[in-house]
Amino acid sequence: MNTALTEKMNRTATGSHIYPPSPAWRARGFTMIELLVVIAIIAILASLLLPALSSAKAKAQAVVCMNNCKQLMIGWNLYAGDNIDVLAANDYPFNAQAWSALPDNTLNQLVSWVAGTMFNVSDATDPNGTKLLLDSRGTQLAPYVPNANLYKCPGDKRNVPQTTKPFVRSYSMNSAVGTVWATSKQFGGTRGPLGGPVIGEFLPGRYTIGQTTYLTYGKMTSFTSPGPSSTFVLMEENSLTINDGLLAIPAVRGPNGYLVDYPGSYHNHAAGMSFADGHAIIHRFLDARTYTPPPQPAVGNPQLQNPINPDTDWLASITSAGPR
Repeated sequence: MNTALTEKMNRTATGSHIYPPSPAWRARGFTMIELLVVIAIIAILASLLLPALSSAKAKAQAVVCMNNCKQLMIGWNLYAGDNIDVLAANDYPFNAQAWSALPDNTLNQLVSWVAGTMFNVSDATDPNGTKLLLDSRGTQLAPYVPNANLYKCPGDKRNVPQTTKPFVRSYSMNSAVGTVWATSKQFGGTRGPLGGPVIGEFLPGRYTIGQTTYLTYGKMTSFTSPGPSSTFVLMEENSLTINDGLLAIPAVRGPNGYLVDYPGSYHNHAAGMSFADGHAIIHRFLDARTYTPPPQPAVGNPQLQNPINPDTDWLASITSAGPR
């Protein structure tokens, strides 16, 4: 028997048949139509998922913002507790030069709840701005707020003008809350003694020296009306108006409402804010004028809201009580 026949018989006996694969078994790739269908399905799924992911990201940023506000309020409360109920200063020149420390045992005029002004690039950007937030020689809350990231809302993405760096701070303080420092009589100013309550010159809408129509709050015990749970202390400020640590929101209600400084709107036209009792919220504004400052040079000048802006009436109600 020849060799080829013997090999064939052996393969048959052991069951190891060797045949060419059937055409039905051959691996084949996608056709062009099938590939296009798969791509279309992926695109549809992406269009459905991306808005949900974007919404989830926005909600996460809002949660972080509220936590920032709460943590800052804890520091603010601790400061008052260590200073015989007197609140941190809220009095800083908006156009001051870059902050610098003075020699030891020298009283620095540039001191506030948060030192520095976003008007100045050095104060407004990292690394100098970050260091300043943590320097107790200028920032009174520094010993109580050791994390500079708490001053920055994650939704605030705008850069300091003429730079590629973001602002180090997003929050400002109600102009009716806090004490006098830089413009006190101690430094030749006219706003009363060092540590006295702020005046709140913009509370009547138009800048009014020595105004007494609306309440201001220089101690924790002074929040008598509208009360600690209804008086805002910190709020996100629009990056186009933010400078010093003060947020000038007039307390005028009704048809004569004004806007001077503008709230931020980093959470789908909403801003994070905290109140004197320590709670924080995200509040959505109803009127686009509330978070849309006018172009320069009108920024900083009182803007009468005509027709009536429902947001200014609400903001006034949580800013101060009055008229007395």
